[in-house]
Amino acid sequence: MKKYILTPVILIALLVSFVSTSFAFWIWTPKDEKFQNPKWASKDTPQEQFNWAMSFFEKKEFQRAAEEFERLAKDYKDSTQAPEAQYYAGRSYEELGKYWFAYENYQKMVDNYPYTKRLDEVVEREYNIGNIFQTMESPKLMALELSLSLERSVTIYQKVVENMPFGKYADKALYKMAESYRRILKYNEAMDAYEKLINDYPDSELVQEAKYQLAYTIYEASRDPEYDQEHTDEALKKFEKIMTTTPIPAIAAEADKALYHLKNKKAESLLKVAEFYEKRGKHTSALYYCQDIVDEYPGTEAAEIAGLKIEYLQMKAKK
Repeated sequence: MKKYILTPVILIALLVSFVSTSFAFWIWTPKDEKFQNPKWASKDTPQEQFNWAMSFFEKKEFQRAAEEFERLAKDYKDSTQAPEAQYYAGRSYEELGKYWFAYENYQKMVDNYPYTKRLDEVVEREYNIGNIFQTMESPKLMALELSLSLERSVTIYQKVVENMPFGKYADKALYKMAESYRRILKYNEAMDAYEKLINDYPDSELVQEAKYQLAYTIYEASRDPEYDQEHTDEALKKFEKIMTTTPIPAIAAEADKALYHLKNKKAESLLKVAEFYEKRGKHTSALYYCQDIVDEYPGTEAAEIAGLKIEYLQMKAKK
């Protein structure tokens, strides 16, 4: 078997060959003090880079277009072309159905170039992306909705409000933000969103509906063990107010139904207290609660049961 000896000359030749092969597409840039692949480097001017990126956009090569527009926004962030590049990066990702990336680029445009002429359009696009995330189907675990999409919709709606608090989508975004919070059982956050809509946008066509949904959210919270029973009383008051003030018959009818269920719930709760005292021989206290049920919640099943107990409890209390 022949043995090959690597002389210094051969070693140097091999090393040069390896380096030239490995770095054939890389060059040293004194400005950045690092090697760069010309294929992925920005063009010499921002306008050249913009035209280069737009050529891919027009050919519907949206992934490459997005990358090139993002490169321009990064490498020439102070150029006049940078805001448009950020915008078209968002547009490219929208075309690809990569909606979160699209939103991120639109928001970067608003954050970095707040006086952009495209602000109205960008906020509208963000609002529509929020709607896409809100309507996405999401998995459930024991009836609890688990959704990154809903969390993202909340984030986007919040930015829509912050970006243009007096724009035409602010009240709509708040309403949908509250809906998203409700679906992931974040009742306090949902209430805050409804209240902000009601207080900050009193002329919005969504105010009456928001008042009803706020009351219903308080009712939903009252059914959750993590929330105290004061929510039931608060929901009752709000539904009663809606019944007497709303000019919309459909909302009044829904409020009436909710009131019926709430009154039953409250009456049942009081009846349990009355039965608690009755079992312990505290007949006067039990009588007090039964009478309260009959007076405050007539027509409920609990009131009917309480009415039957009153005479018996009166007799016991006397003894």
